[in-house]
Amino acid sequence: MGTVDRVVGQDATAAPQPSRATQRDETISIVLPCLNEEESIAHCIAWAHEGLARTGLTGEIIVVDNGSTDRSAELARAAGARVVYQPLRGYGNAYHKGLAAATGTYLVMGDADQTYDFREIDRLIAPLRAGYDYVLGSRFRGTILPGAMPWTHRYIGNPLLTLILNVLFGLKSSDAHSGLRAFTRAAYLCMGLTCPGMEFASELVVKAAQAGLRVTEVPITYHPRAGASKLRALHDGWRHLRFMLAYRFAHAPQPDDGMAPALSFGSDDDIALNK
Repeated sequence: MGTVDRVVGQDATAAPQPSRATQRDETISIVLPCLNEEESIAHCIAWAHEGLARTGLTGEIIVVDNGSTDRSAELARAAGARVVYQPLRGYGNAYHKGLAAATGTYLVMGDADQTYDFREIDRLIAPLRAGYDYVLGSRFRGTILPGAMPWTHRYIGNPLLTLILNVLFGLKSSDAHSGLRAFTRAAYLCMGLTCPGMEFASELVVKAAQAGLRVTEVPITYHPRAGASKLRALHDGWRHLRFMLAYRFAHAPQPDDGMAPALSFGSDDDIALNK
């Protein structure tokens, strides 16, 4: 499957520059947030090892234990991952910890519930090596396997939230809340990500556009998850919507001094680590 170009914030006709394909020190860090995923974590890590091999680059696999009470951390270490611990609950908090620990030239983020096929990370890394800054793996432009996504999420929830984000911020994303993405280290640092919970996924899309990053989408395969879902559809959907509205209007030009007020989001005991 080919790359679907979704350039944000720059001339879409301009070729991404410069190419990174000739760099000899390229490495990949794959970061997986994890909360009680003992049924899937070893399988995800095995996929990640295979995905690294397909890229031809070396790398590391980091599992962020977000307070698991099962054997997830033990199984992750046995499968060859480095485990770091984040006691602060939340999807965003887990990624802040894991991405801060990562050492790679390219950073890949993906859920640890077996829904995202890490064997396909070469699809995300290739555009980065060609000069893009940020690559989103689109489920809706790829393959959603039977049983992988409830119809309410596939035809209502995800499309509606993505549409709202696109309208509010003038974007063209096809899957704003995909859990499989990759970006360069420089891109990650310039986005200044802060959200602690599920709205971290929306923040990534918005701040990538605001930073003028070269962005593209690639089609991916979405699998049925292993184990029980932790998703709280209405609660998590509300967090995304609240972030989008608050960020859009708080960062509109102000008549007094042009400064935007800071935003602060609590964790709301946000423990859902999948979408």
